[in-house]
Amino acid sequence: MSSRKNKELFEAICFFGKKAVIKEMRYSEFEAVLDGVVGVSELANKTVNAAYLKINHSLQVHSIVTFTIEFNERGFADEDWNIPLRHLADNAGPGPDLGAGPIRLACRSQCSVSWYQRELWEPSQDGVNHFVLLKDAVKRNKLGLIVDDLGFDEIPTLSPPPAPEVPVISETVEVPTLTATSEEDINARLEAQAKEFQKQVDQLVQRQKQTLHGLEEKYKDEIDQVKRAMRNETQTYRHQAQELEQQANHNKVLLEKIQSRNTRLERDHIQLADQAETQKAQYDELKDEYLGLLRNQRSNENEESEKVVELKEQLTLKSVEIDDLKDDVTSQKAMVSELQAKIASFEQQNQQVSESSSEEIENLRSLLSDKQSEAAALAAKVTQLEANVEKLTAQLESSQSEGLEHVQQLKKSESENKKLQENSKSAEFKLQEANRALAALTTKYEGIKQELSEVEAAEASSTDLFDKMESLELVFVAYHAGAGHISLPARQLEDYLEKPLVFAAQKCSVTLGQYKSWLLHYDNPECGECHVPVKRIDAPSDFQAGVNDRCTKHRVDNGNVAMFRKTS
Repeated sequence: MSSRKNKELFEAICFFGKKAVIKEMRYSEFEAVLDGVVGVSELANKTVNAAYLKINHSLQVHSIVTFTIEFNERGFADEDWNIPLRHLADNAGPGPDLGAGPIRLACRSQCSVSWYQRELWEPSQDGVNHFVLLKDAVKRNKLGLIVDDLGFDEIPTLSPPPAPEVPVISETVEVPTLTATSEEDINARLEAQAKEFQKQVDQLVQRQKQTLHGLEEKYKDEIDQVKRAMRNETQTYRHQAQELEQQANHNKVLLEKIQSRNTRLERDHIQLADQAETQKAQYDELKDEYLGLLRNQRSNENEESEKVVELKEQLTLKSVEIDDLKDDVTSQKAMVSELQAKIASFEQQNQQVSESSSEEIENLRSLLSDKQSEAAALAAKVTQLEANVEKLTAQLESSQSEGLEHVQQLKKSESENKKLQENSKSAEFKLQEANRALAALTTKYEGIKQELSEVEAAEASSTDLFDKMESLELVFVAYHAGAGHISLPARQLEDYLEKPLVFAAQKCSVTLGQYKSWLLHYDNPECGECHVPVKRIDAPSDFQAGVNDRCTKHRVDNGNVAMFRKTS
């Protein structure tokens, strides 16, 4: 910082090692490190404790802010680091006296802005005294700060004149006695010296006042202009911040609507895809069923036609056999009638020749018995042929009944074929309906794809907005119970809008589930079993589920484990 104004203070940054100050730089150099212009190679891949100092022109510490900062592998500072060091120093509490009265100190245990408390560290006065290290580093003046030889407050003080040397002549010293005249002369000289010193002091004070007045008059216009410009710039930034905040709120609402619409569209898309898969599965099942029915119908028709052909052939064979048997029966009946006619003729001849000789009678009797035996054999054969005819007639009747059954089965198969044809027609109709439903689903899917593209375009526009806010280096502040105020750069705003409680839990150094349990306890501090009021725990890191949200009766017993309150 420039030292043109006498009342201005120098600003410096000191980085600590384990037991000493390892690096010093002016605040302007530190701003270049924060902007990513230069890096600090010796601090690469480290998280170090540092101190922001305000130093007067007598090389005395005026203010200290202790903070931590992280450097990456190339020695550049963390891009998300945004602690307002000057504001913390101007609003800091009292600290130890380092030579110019109590300093202003901002540290972890003494911070005016609570949400920056975890970014600070606590200096020590035992063992390694960080205040002494800072005081010695300032006195060494490695930064080449311009020091005033005589400060404004260094006003000369009056001192009495030196006492006259009294010569020692002997062991006994004779003290001269002062007369009244000598005492008056000494008092007069002392008064004259006092007046002269007072006159010099008055002249010096007057000169300093004139100098200060001249400096104030000289820089008054510039200071007023700077103040007006800063007020105007602050007002402009405030308006821009309000507009961006309104736009961010509007975009947040729009983003929530888009997200809900996107969720709804995705759900509809999944449902439509499921419906399409179901319709496709039904279509495949109907198609397979239709093809199976056609195959079964054709196989049944072929089997029935083969059975009908076989039955016809069997009926033809049976009818041929029956005709042959009928011919045999007819021929046998003719033979029987012929034999009966012969027997009747033989009987007539027997009666006619009864009167002939006995020898002839015996011959005729023997011949008659032979003929009678032949007639009995023929009668038996006729009886057998009649039985065969009856048997063949029964077989023919059974064949005819089987033929009737096959005819009925054929009729039944024809009705089944008609049903199969009707089922095939209904299956074709269902296939047509499935095709129409599939076409409708395809159209709806195209609409959903178009809506998704519109949603992606809207998200891209919101991303452009976040990039614009990030280019303006805007920082947003959100408040959460237990976590206090959380400062968020623009690049983290989108993540915060999606999961705000995760940021709050990280700020409190607890998990998301622990933070939610603590929120329930913080909003309603009572026992989770009997609803008896219990003591409220203000810090999420001090909260234990099952212990702090239960009364003494229902509290979870942790055995011999003693619970201690966590400290910063």
